[in-house]
Amino acid sequence: GCGCACAVRKRLGKTRGRHKPRCAVPSSTRRVLFFFLQHKETVAMNTIKAWCGLCLLAPWLVGSVQAAAIEVTNAQGSLRHAPVTWQAPPNAVLPFAVSGVAKGFHFKAQAQLRWQVQAGRYEAAQEVQMPLLGGRRQVSTGQLTAQGLQPEVFMDRARKEYSVSFDAASGQITFSRGSPAAQWQALTQDRVSVFFQVAGMLAAAPQDYPQGTRIAVQAASNKSVKPWVFVVDRQENLQLPAGGIKALKLLHLDADNAQAGAHASHSALWVAPQWGYLPVRIRMQESANDSLDLQLQTVPEELRK
Repeated sequence: GCGCACAVRKRLGKTRGRHKPRCAVPSSTRRVLFFFLQHKETVAMNTIKAWCGLCLLAPWLVGSVQAAAIEVTNAQGSLRHAPVTWQAPPNAVLPFAVSGVAKGFHFKAQAQLRWQVQAGRYEAAQEVQMPLLGGRRQVSTGQLTAQGLQPEVFMDRARKEYSVSFDAASGQITFSRGSPAAQWQALTQDRVSVFFQVAGMLAAAPQDYPQGTRIAVQAASNKSVKPWVFVVDRQENLQLPAGGIKALKLLHLDADNAQAGAHASHSALWVAPQWGYLPVRIRMQESANDSLDLQLQTVPEELRK
């Protein structure tokens, strides 16, 4: 027999000969089970079957566990196990001057990044208007938690409109464009909220993120969830349309180059410690023919107080 279920059936007078397959219950678990039977002879057989069934499923359950939605590692690659802390950046509407290249076409445009917190909820939106190419507006709404943002809905509107729903009750992230649903995890972000999640982490405990620290955040686009990785670089004195600003540079690695060294990235984010680590410059580069550079145009009135 299998050494576990057969012994159980024999003790209960239920043995009917050999059966298959062999049980995968570890010996340590069997010892606990036998001890239990010695003291509880009247235990129901279907309870034992359920126990054995759970043990058989255990390797599958362990294998299905995903990485945390946010992981922080130091410059040496060691994972930090302390819980994430978060502090809301101040409300602001940030105007940006935009320059870029789209399919080899050089352009200039205007953009706006809006961040609002009220009554335990947030709304984050970014909008870019590009000549000849049209505009794009992305909006994230959700709840505030002690560890950061919990998005509920992400809207992405350009020529078409797509939405992403974060459903904690069903444990799924669903995409209106028909992509397969992703598994929901607390603190999974979207392409807009991710900037404010990272900003709030830095604001809450800047000493926990020295140069070389790697922050990996699972973030949803309008079709899938992939890791966005930020590597803390150094303080820089930026000369922007808004004037001279001291900012912390974070190198940005997307899912395609997350395993490459930080030197492989041409994308970066600059955040201002004096303004709760709100972004003041965002540079995204897909290739030599596709890039975008947003630079703070003016300091909003609410940040001058």
